[in-house]
Amino acid sequence: MKRLYIYVLAAVSFVGTSCSSSWLDLDPSTSVTTDQALATYSDLEVALNGVYRQTSQHSYYGDNHWYYGDCRAADVQARESKGPGRRVSPYYEYNVLADDNLNITLPWQRPYIVIRQANNIIQRVNEGNIPGGTDEEVNAIKSEALVLRGLALFNLTRMFGMPYTNDNGASLGVPIELSPENPDHRPARNTVAECYTQVVTDLTDALDGLSRERRDGYINYWAAKALLSRVYLNMGNYRDAYDAAVDVIKNSGNLYSLYTQSEYPNVWGQDFQSESLFELYISISEPSEWGGGTGGEGAPMVYANEAKTDWNNLILTEDFLNLLDEDAQDVRHCVAQPSVIENNGGLPEAARNRNVFLGKFPGKNGDPHDNNICIIRLSEVYLNAAEAGLKLGGAEQTEGMNYLNELIANRTPNAAMRVNSAADFTIERIMKERRKELVGEGLIFYDYLRNRIPIVRSGGWHLATLKDNNAITIQYNDLRIALPIPQSEMDANPNMLQNER
Repeated sequence: MKRLYIYVLAAVSFVGTSCSSSWLDLDPSTSVTTDQALATYSDLEVALNGVYRQTSQHSYYGDNHWYYGDCRAADVQARESKGPGRRVSPYYEYNVLADDNLNITLPWQRPYIVIRQANNIIQRVNEGNIPGGTDEEVNAIKSEALVLRGLALFNLTRMFGMPYTNDNGASLGVPIELSPENPDHRPARNTVAECYTQVVTDLTDALDGLSRERRDGYINYWAAKALLSRVYLNMGNYRDAYDAAVDVIKNSGNLYSLYTQSEYPNVWGQDFQSESLFELYISISEPSEWGGGTGGEGAPMVYANEAKTDWNNLILTEDFLNLLDEDAQDVRHCVAQPSVIENNGGLPEAARNRNVFLGKFPGKNGDPHDNNICIIRLSEVYLNAAEAGLKLGGAEQTEGMNYLNELIANRTPNAAMRVNSAADFTIERIMKERRKELVGEGLIFYDYLRNRIPIVRSGGWHLATLKDNNAITIQYNDLRIALPIPQSEMDANPNMLQNER
């Protein structure tokens, strides 16, 4: 399939991001699939590229859903609580409100746009009689749409629901949508468990139709399996998490490999490196959806170490830098960089002599606007296998420790950092490695939650506003973990229940 989604919106994607009054406030033309809209295989290709594009956009992976999982934890923080930092500080401070368009309404709407467009494709494929493509080609498009739909539901559930491991998913998640609905549709919320069950169903149903070849920029079998390892782990389903992760590690052949110590400093900002299992292609040649300028002003920009932008909202914390300092030989020191902002503008005084900017998103040619978004890397799969193996015990525990050590060996020559005994192979040790490896990739918040580990954000240059908002220590069952349902949805839908605060 040609990488059309960089340049075009699907012909059936006449969607908006208004937050006015109804279920997604979508144009009726997107509520049903017509033979005219998706008549041929070529139409399906364009439509699927539109779904990929929406997945990469602002308010979803191109913004909020990416950095949310970092700034809610302890390794990155808002640079300021006013001015530039205001883009992320409501999440960081745990004081985001239901009527916040940027941080609540749009991050709710965008994944549902993805779901709606995926549903259009899935429904049309199920109707059959699609000229221009073989059954295998058509089924592959449906399979990719299923994964994108399941991933969107997973991310919505994690943001607007409580963790599955709190109560086996008994609390409220988000509405499950499996077919195109009319704009006056008024859905009720499903439970977290029901949402996760549907996510697993979508991803597993997709597997048979997905290619096992490497397909940069698109979902293949190995990407879906890797995502399943993430989903199962967040459910506390360690058997299936382990099996999914090990399938990727052992059976994907030479398609993927861990970055070596020598490779690691040079992979960032480059397209489709050896660990990339699923990566969204971003190009500054694409017109910006916000009007004027270029595209690519997405999630990585909140980490930009650049004087010319007000996007550089997030910096590394003292706690994270001290963790890196436990091993002076760790190659991951290279992603912590000193500020290039004139007079260290906006940096707390205590942070000005430390390397507080994250260098994982430098852009393909030094322009941070032009940086792909890697949804899942092979290193996370190794860490998923390690954590699931630890929880399973027995032979899997030994193998899990080996997977952890294999990753560590690719990050530092310091043999003392490896885990040498079962007694040292603990969730705390795995969490340290997850923090160092996956910082800035939107995951660590959920790692704390599923393991019921308190998030402690004190000392260093954390903002005083944390104390004002009682957000220094966050327990795994803090009701503020689940974001408020958008007020526009509450006003428009009598079947929608608000989260407790």
